[in-house]
This record gives sequence, structure tokens and C-alpha cells, in this order.
Amino acid sequence: MRFRWTILLVAASACHHPSPDLSEASSSSSSSTSPSPSSSSPSSPWPSTSAPLPPDLPSGPPPPPGEARRSTVAALERDPHLRPYLSTLRAHFLEGGPAGPFAVQWIDRAGGGAAVLVSRADETDPVVLAVDRDHVLYTREHPVGGITPPALHVTLTPGPERGVALFTFVPAMHLVAARMWADDGNPVAEIVTLSIDACDALAAAYSAGWGWIVACSSKDGTRAQRLREDLTGAWGTEGAVVGTIGPAARAAITFDDADAGAGAAKTWTLTQRAKAVGGDRTLTFHYDRDAQPVAQPMPSSSTSKTSVESGGMTGGKPRAP
Repeated sequence: MRFRWTILLVAASACHHPSPDLSEASSSSSSSTSPSPSSSSPSSPWPSTSAPLPPDLPSGPPPPPGEARRSTVAALERDPHLRPYLSTLRAHFLEGGPAGPFAVQWIDRAGGGAAVLVSRADETDPVVLAVDRDHVLYTREHPVGGITPPALHVTLTPGPERGVALFTFVPAMHLVAARMWADDGNPVAEIVTLSIDACDALAAAYSAGWGWIVACSSKDGTRAQRLREDLTGAWGTEGAVVGTIGPAARAAITFDDADAGAGAAKTWTLTQRAKAVGGDRTLTFHYDRDAQPVAQPMPSSSTSKTSVESGGMTGGKPRAP
């Protein structure tokens, strides 16, 4: 099966050739291989397969729709959801010893099955497993291998056709990179998602019909990009300014009315925590497909020390570098 590649971050390593510099790879290949955002009928890079769907989901915890469910475990064997895959995980972490803690991200793959990303607590030494119940379908031992180090805030999401997508911030290149695999583990694409100077926390979520929304938060604010399913960016190379100024914590992304039965969601929500006099506030911002604010009613009351307020007054236009 042949796969279409977009803006290359690294060279193919099958022949063990040295990886070219990321900036050179991007500039030399973007003109000939990247899909055109203005194309009237872009072809999807996600291959359909005739493989049967797995009959059941694995025993892993159900993540929120489109976004990874995260946890930290003291030891691999102490997490019952990881126990079926202990031999694979122990082999991966053998060099540095299997001692924890470990950071874990679970996702449901579209149409069935799941995937898990396990790394050390400092985000180093990640490994990705696609699983079906107690079986490992494929393993990606070095999911960020070849990307200019360090690769920070590695985040796992679903993709179309039971695919898996991984996003990471590359500070040396000032960009967010994406790496994607099909349902059988074959590579689909390596692309530049967002050009950005700082990213203290990265959030990403997927919804069928939308593609992915990726948001980077830093002390300077939050910048987001919508990556369509044909792997073209919707909001320019620098994305759109969203959310509030100053949060460093990872935001939460949800797609509104995604399960309403009337097709893809029409709006999406960004939720952030912000420091304020009297305690932290939880702010919600509602946007449409063009990252334009959508008015929402203010909540009537809050019963906790953390208040909930409606936002949406920022965003919509790219920020200058």
C-alpha cells in the first residue's frame, strides 16, 4: 500500500541515511509534496483498508472524545490497564530500568481499538502501542525519533480510519510537528502543524469532519491551529490567537454537539485555568470553524472556589511572530 507524505520533518531511515536538517526538509519538500489549502477537492491521505474491525474495545480506560486521557503511574505493573502489555513495555524501558513514575495517555481509535503512549514522567523515552483488548497490534519504539531534540509535550490523539496521530513542540525549530500512522502502523505523514515561538503546554483533540485542533499555551497567550483531515492548516502557518493571556497549564478542547446526530460539531470550546485575585478561575471560550468567537450565556452561579466564566472575546486572527 502506498502512502502520500506531506511536509517532511525527517528523511526516511530505512537505509540509515543521516536525517537532514528540519528547516531544509521543510523548505525543499513543501512546494512539491504538501497539499494545497486552496484545492477544491483535496484527496484524503488516510487509506481505507479491508481489515475487519476488532469486535471489542480494549480494557483501557475510556478517554474523553477526541482527546487523550492522561494519568501518572508509579510502576508499570501497578496499572491494571497496562498489565497485558508489560512484556513490551518492560523491553522498551529496560535500558534505563523499569522504575517509575510513568506518564500514560490513552485514546480510543476511530472504529474500534485503542492506543497508548507511555513515557517517563519527564516525557522522555516515549513508546506508542496500538492495541486490541489484550493484544499489541503494533509498536512504535521511537515515535519522535529523527525530530530535532528535544521533542516536548508529546500528545497522542486519534485519527481517521483507526489511525493514530502524535503532536509535539520542537523548540529548536519553533514549531509544532505532527507524525501520523495508519491502522496497520504504516506511516501516513510527518508535517509542520503550527509555527510558534513558545509552548509551555500543548493540547490536541480530534473529531471526524473537523480534523484536529491543536493549542499551545504560554505566558504570552494561547495559539491554536485546525488541521483538516486532508492535512492542510485552516488558520495560517501561525494559527489563531484564542483563549486568555497568561495561562501555562494545558487547555482542554471539546467539540460542541459532536454526537447530536446532525453531522460534525458546529463549534468548539477551549477551557483554561487562569490566576485571579481570590482564587483560580476556569474560563471557557467558544469558537466556530474559523476560530471566531461565538457568544455564549454567562453561567448563573458557581459553588466552588474556582469560578467558571464564559470567555470568547479573544482570537480569530493570526498573531505576528
